[in-house]
Formats: sequence, C-alpha cells, structure tokens
Amino acid sequence: MKQLLLVMLSFLFAAQASAACPQNISFGDIPFEKNSSYFDSRYAKQLQALIEKTQADSGYLLLEFPLYKGETDKKLRDYNLWLANRRIERVKTFLTKADYNQPVVTKLLTASKEDTRTLSLHWCQQGENETAIASTVDPSRQQLK
Repeated sequence: MKQLLLVMLSFLFAAQASAACPQNISFGDIPFEKNSSYFDSRYAKQLQALIEKTQADSGYLLLEFPLYKGETDKKLRDYNLWLANRRIERVKTFLTKADYNQPVVTKLLTASKEDTRTLSLHWCQQGENETAIASTVDPSRQQLK
C-alpha cells in the first residue's frame, strides 16, 4: 500500500511539472465583459483555428485565468473565483461541442497584480511520454466534460 501511494504521488508531481508548458505556443486571449461568462462570437473563430492547428499534435491545451490578488472583500473574491471558473467552463464547453480531443489543463493564477477578465490560451507541445504521464494522473482531461 505504501509503495502504491508513492507511485501515485510521483505521477502527481510529474503532471504538475508538465503543466509548466516549456514549449508554450500562445493562441491569444479571450476577453470577457464585466460580470459575464460569455465570450464574443469572434473568439469562437479563434478557438476553431486553435482546434484545427492542434488537433493532430502531441501536447495539451493550457487555459489560464488570472485572479486579482488585491481584492479585500471576501464575498467579492468568492464571486470572482466562481465567475473565473464559469468562464473556463464556457471555453471547455465550446471545445467539447467542437469534438476537440486533446487534453485540457486549466490554471487559475491567484496572485495577479492586475484586475483583468482575460482567459489566455496556450498550446503546450510535448513528447509522447510526457503526455501519457499527464493523462494518466487525471483521465478526465482526455475527454472534456
């Protein structure tokens, strides 16, 4: 049992390291209106281009959303966290409906110095072994939900 736990922990740390995205290819940003989780239809074209360019590659899509660290009101911080997750889910839903089959990793950056409403899209190219390790840790990343 102890050995199994050690193996599982090693996979966890390997996946976190691979989420660093060493071969980062930026596919731009998707801005959101204040208090909204919907993105403008012109960004659907941007997502469609990302799908076409990465569908056959080896790697994963990294969605990053910054949260402003200077917010002092706890209720507002909780709301902003909820809204950030809704925005990420909107993009993932779009990708799912488009039959995107690459792994997707999401990252909330909780120490942003700027108050922004922009989701960044990054393609992280990897070798076959690195992708397999990241996918082994969380199989739900294979198929978007």
